Amino acid sequence: MPLFDDRALGALERGMDGMWLKQQIASHNIANVETPGYKAKHVEFKEVLKKTEDGGEPVKEYRTVVSVDESTQARADGNNVQVESEELELWKTYVEYSTLTSRMSKKFSSLRYVINNAGK
Repeated sequence: MPLFDDRALGALERGMDGMWLKQQIASHNIANVETPGYKAKHVEFKEVLKKTEDGGEPVKEYRTVVSVDESTQARADGNNVQVESEELELWKTYVEYSTLTSRMSKKFSSLRYVINNAGK
């Protein structure tokens, strides 16, 4: 088993990737707030039930989906970006990303401790 083949690290990595994508989409929406006809995009994490190949327990995964908001129209020019909600989304994803980064750092600190103190 490879050293970094750890489910916790994999979950943290996928979570950080998802939060990074949410930050990019919210930033892109804010950048296009004055673009006529631009429709806001949103990131969703859909739960997928996937069965393991060897007949074991089913595994729950989350798939990232970027969708376009076609249902609302905020202005007469067709643009539906709401800057306040996008800024709030940026803040929330920043906090979540920071939390995941902190947990990843703690995981590596634990590994570093074990490596440095093994055999003492």
